[in-house]
Amino acid sequence: MPTPLSASLNFPADPATTYALVTDSGYVHAVAEATGGERIDVSVEDTAEGGAVVTSRRELPAQVPSYAKALVGDRLRLVEVRTYGPAAEDGARTGEVKVNFDGVPVTIQGVLTLGAQGDGSVITLEASVRASIPFVGGKIERFAADEVIRFLHKETEVAQDRLGH
Repeated sequence: MPTPLSASLNFPADPATTYALVTDSGYVHAVAEATGGERIDVSVEDTAEGGAVVTSRRELPAQVPSYAKALVGDRLRLVEVRTYGPAAEDGARTGEVKVNFDGVPVTIQGVLTLGAQGDGSVITLEASVRASIPFVGGKIERFAADEVIRFLHKETEVAQDRLGH
């Protein structure tokens, strides 16, 4: 059974400004660097419906527990795809996120929601982490979920810096 993952990222800007930020390749690259990423490749493609597909490929040093080291090796290579749909009248958007790790049977998949919150915006993530690895899959899922939360905190720091807060 996959491990559930829930998180929120708060942005000190309205939904339109937040959307422009999270779909900016420079911002996505900065977030990847802030989370330890190397050999980063980012692409942003606008969709005909008024949304965007943001793809980030990167490598990370594998700072994983000993029980996962043999499976992972020294480097993690991952592809993260965030897909945002068109804006509603109030600027809110829904979308999806999917993260695949090259050579490791772990995936993260879920739903993103961008909307107004107070004087700013919030992106909520409801996802699941699945590791198809006998005996240690649950431990790896929990570790991966904790790492995603840590990375999202870094993303919030980068966003606040970019937005001047």
